[in-house]
Amino acid sequence: MTRKTEKLGIRRDMRVSEIVALLPMSEKLLSEYGLHCFHCAANTYETLEEGCSGHGFTHEEIDDLVEDLNTLLSEEPKRPEILHITPTAAQALRKIADEEGCQEQGFAVAIDELGNFCMEFQKKPQPGDHEFSHPDEPHVRIFASTLTLRRIGGATIDFRAERFKLDLPEEAHVSSRSGNCACKGSIER
Repeated sequence: MTRKTEKLGIRRDMRVSEIVALLPMSEKLLSEYGLHCFHCAANTYETLEEGCSGHGFTHEEIDDLVEDLNTLLSEEPKRPEILHITPTAAQALRKIADEEGCQEQGFAVAIDELGNFCMEFQKKPQPGDHEFSHPDEPHVRIFASTLTLRRIGGATIDFRAERFKLDLPEEAHVSSRSGNCACKGSIER
């Protein structure tokens, strides 16, 4: 039986890499529990529960870790649940959708296991996703989960120098494992 706190965001069935990407401060907590799997190659396909079970954790210990991860998540500064899309980005996304024959689909914004911003075609928003567009291109839809917005909320998606960029508000810059800002103001894709 799982605890109610899993509904806050971090769940035992999430990949370890996904947890670390969405909650960089989780590395320290995972280490305190004796898990160093955030540096392991298995973290991209192994769930938190699988990793913990492989290290001999009981169900109760996994529940405690999930609860502590959600506590850590709840202590993160609140980000606005919004993404801004520049007209240039909206036009570039429309062009891609037209070229790929995916005009009816939207773009799901996510953070990959390395913490990089990425977008993928998605037919419709997932339950609980937020939907965004730009008034100049209302048919270009962007989907983002509440958990993703906890990390990048308030950011602007732009298209410049032939690349999509995610410009984070100054206060949203997150530290990389080396302790320096990993994004230097924008995440390129």
